[in-house]
Amino acid sequence: MGNSGRLFVISVILLLITGSCKHHDDIFAGKPLSTYLGGKWILEKIVTPTRTLTGEQIGFAEIREVQHELDGTVDRIFRNDTLYAQYFWATNPGTITNDKKKTVLMSYRGGLKRFFKLSKQDGKPMAMEASDYLPEIGTARDSVKFFYSQVLR
Repeated sequence: MGNSGRLFVISVILLLITGSCKHHDDIFAGKPLSTYLGGKWILEKIVTPTRTLTGEQIGFAEIREVQHELDGTVDRIFRNDTLYAQYFWATNPGTITNDKKKTVLMSYRGGLKRFFKLSKQDGKPMAMEASDYLPEIGTARDSVKFFYSQVLR
C-alpha cells in the first residue's frame, strides 16, 4: 500500500473515532428529544415573576405521568393522588424540537401547547422546566414556569 493509501486509511479511522466521540458527548443522543418527556415526573417548584413556590408552599403534590394508549399519548396530571387533568398529544401540528437547546414545543388536542426544556447531570434524575398548558406561547401566562424532576423506577 502506497503513502496515499495509508494516509486515506488513517484519515478514515480518525474521522470515525472523532465522530463517535462527539456523538457520546450528548446525553440525549440516539432518540427524538420528545421521547424523554415520557415517564413519571414530580413537581418540585413553581416560579412566577413575583415569587418562587416549593414544597408545601405550592399547596398540592403534583405528578405528571405520560402514557401511550391506543388513541394516542396522554399527559396525566395528578394532584394529591387524584387525577386533575389529562391532555392528549396532537399529531398535527406535531412537536417542534431544538436539540441544541434541549427544548420541545408540544402541541395538544384542543389547540393547547406546552414548552419544555430538559436537562441532565450525571448521577441525578433528569430535570424538566415547563410552561403551563397554554393556547398561545409567549403571552403573559407564559411567564409561570413549572420545574419537575424525573421519578426513577
